[in-house]
Amino acid sequence: MLYNKTDIKVRYGETDQMGIVNNAVYPSWFEIGRTELFDDLQLPYSEMEKQGIMLPLSELHIKYHSPAYYGDTVTIETKVIKMPGVRIVFDYEVSHNGRLITTGQTIQAFINADSRRPIRIPEDLKNSLQKYFE
Repeated sequence: MLYNKTDIKVRYGETDQMGIVNNAVYPSWFEIGRTELFDDLQLPYSEMEKQGIMLPLSELHIKYHSPAYYGDTVTIETKVIKMPGVRIVFDYEVSHNGRLITTGQTIQAFINADSRRPIRIPEDLKNSLQKYFE
């Protein structure tokens, strides 16, 4: 399993007039979790793109459990439970002091940057990740 835990502080611009985080913010927080996960693995998105691999979003699921507020420090937990094939599935939990705020899932497809066609996970990337799924 791949796993990352990232803390961020809720910024004023992410909230409405009542100080509650806008629902549209959560997908960008999920992206922070994905980016940090790959950075932790020493596999940043920028390097994958240089190798001609892109990971566009194909599905996004969000369930709202409770609000987050301006000034809260929230924890984004990002997991990949299953070895990727053509797609990679990320699961997310956002919480504040143990209170569940949001759960979600995104599915990204591996595509060739030039052809924009789906591809299987490249062998070198697969080999780099294999140890996390054994």
